[in-house]
Amino acid sequence: MPIKNLSHISLSSKSLFKVKKFYVDILGCKIIHKFINPKNGELYGYFLSSNNNTFLEFFKINKNIKKKRGNTFRHLCFEVTNIFKLRKKIIKNSPSIIKRGKTDNILQFFVKDYENNIVEFHQRDKKSNF
Repeated sequence: MPIKNLSHISLSSKSLFKVKKFYVDILGCKIIHKFINPKNGELYGYFLSSNNNTFLEFFKINKNIKKKRGNTFRHLCFEVTNIFKLRKKIIKNSPSIIKRGKTDNILQFFVKDYENNIVEFHQRDKKSNF
């Protein structure tokens, strides 16, 4: 099986301060990686460990988020054993390519499932930042 585990769920937030206060200060998650814009040094996201190689990823958005259920969902991510082999199996003749994350340097690619949800696959290697 190419999937090692569910790696993370990615969510949007209007306030990274509130994310940190709830998930880190109250629930005890650990900040594993901070997403920082290299151009201006601005923090735009957190990668949080909730133990057992399960993570939450939050990105700040500036637009208004309605308080409806599910509207902050961005994508889910599976950690895989061989990202190149899996990509070839899933995406034949597709423009989707394996690339490295901007600040975490992890190998990754994205697809949409049959319900149009975004699914990320990633693999850590020696060049990854965590």
